[in-house]
Amino acid sequence: MSFKRGDVMINRVLVAVDGSSHSLKAVEYASEIGAGCNATVHILTVLKPQQSEKVSKELRDFAQLEHMQGSDLDTMKRLSADLLAHAADIARDRGVKDVKSSVEAGPTARTIVDIAAKSGADMIVIGSRGLGNIEATLRGGVSHRVELLAKCPVLTVK
Repeated sequence: MSFKRGDVMINRVLVAVDGSSHSLKAVEYASEIGAGCNATVHILTVLKPQQSEKVSKELRDFAQLEHMQGSDLDTMKRLSADLLAHAADIARDRGVKDVKSSVEAGPTARTIVDIAAKSGADMIVIGSRGLGNIEATLRGGVSHRVELLAKCPVLTVK
């Protein structure tokens, strides 16, 4: 199947990141698509409600290595800001002119889909595996749930 120029319009791409290698690779794909279409790339990270209350031991150790001090929620927000800044740098390096980013809290898949709908995203790009691999194995992956819930195309990156 081929598309004539103009048949498919991609003006806004939402990419979800969690710091995993798959999610950062998703940023690369979203950025290539965004740059090629002159589209806005919206980079989103979602904090689960329990994450916003308590930071894991691994993240707490990382925060200490980076000399970050403050409450768990403050630390989580700073780590998220660092992740989003890194992802935005990747997008700009790949030629994206309009990069937006945000941190949301809620159930991961549903929040990604809700933000995509609210922002008018024409496509969602997400890594196939995130940082919660054990949970994904037991309950089904976030990327799979996003594919089921989304009203727009979803590109899952391995």
